Amino acid sequence: MKKEMKPPAICFNGVTKIYRIPSILPWQAAKKIDALINATFSCSPGEITCLLGPNGAGKTTVIKILAGLVSHDGGDIALKGGPRGGAERDAVKIGVMASNDRSFYWRLTGRQNLEFFSALYGFNRSTIRDMVGEILSELAITAEADKPFRLYSTGTRQKFLLARALLGNPGILLLDEPTSHIDPIAKSGIHALIRENIVRKRNTTILLCTHDLYEVHELADSIILLHGGRVIAQGTPARLRSMIRPGITFTINFSRMPRRNWAVRLPVTIIREERGSVECAAVNRRAIPAAVRAAVAGGGEVTGCAERDESIVELFARLAGGDA
Repeated sequence: MKKEMKPPAICFNGVTKIYRIPSILPWQAAKKIDALINATFSCSPGEITCLLGPNGAGKTTVIKILAGLVSHDGGDIALKGGPRGGAERDAVKIGVMASNDRSFYWRLTGRQNLEFFSALYGFNRSTIRDMVGEILSELAITAEADKPFRLYSTGTRQKFLLARALLGNPGILLLDEPTSHIDPIAKSGIHALIRENIVRKRNTTILLCTHDLYEVHELADSIILLHGGRVIAQGTPARLRSMIRPGITFTINFSRMPRRNWAVRLPVTIIREERGSVECAAVNRRAIPAAVRAAVAGGGEVTGCAERDESIVELFARLAGGDA
């Protein structure tokens, strides 16, 4: 029986956005900035898609368009398979978390803030109490909930921003730099909350904008590389690597190097040879044990062998033509 394919949760098809900045001189025309140029990508339901790119790439513009804060100038957008706009848009609940958000009331407690924002959504008092209590428990911040917001650490404030984005149980969650300016321990905790509580338990689709390559490595099911307003690549980390370097790369470490030309008859290419190690490329993993055996036969003493993943930094630099 053929498995039914679900439509993308988010789909951009040739989307463009132009910002027009008026000149301070009345005789000069407004300056035009192409924030998005024919941007086409999709986000699978129930997965984390990381939007990665340098400053000015257009990441925040994507978030603003999806959140309804700005309109796009061209192209089509579909959410959960339906067009963006009108009654179809209202049927799709979207939560937004921005790292530079300053809209929480610092004299109120965290709980009071969440109850206030819930009331703006139109929920009744009983629903608000139950919903806020459930989210506080889910994000493990119940103990801090009744303290004034101004007394929270940066990590705790980020968790409350995330809690507000979850009000109403949105099907799509937009996260803009969710762990900026927080320490590694708090960052790991938020990563676990996003992966375990929001994606796996709630089956929420997440589009996450970040500069943090560790965050991409920890969370991304799929990556969108955005550069100069254009989508230059999309896919899983493994697929993106295969686009620029088909096959695999592995490193063999030696306490004693093998004789010269030890790999001459092997289906591998020597990329780099240094004192104590050799980096090789091959079509598939079946070449690894053959290479190790050949190195030993060639007089080498092998201390280790590991497949090497190209880092996200290297990957982006290659796909952006070195202008990353």
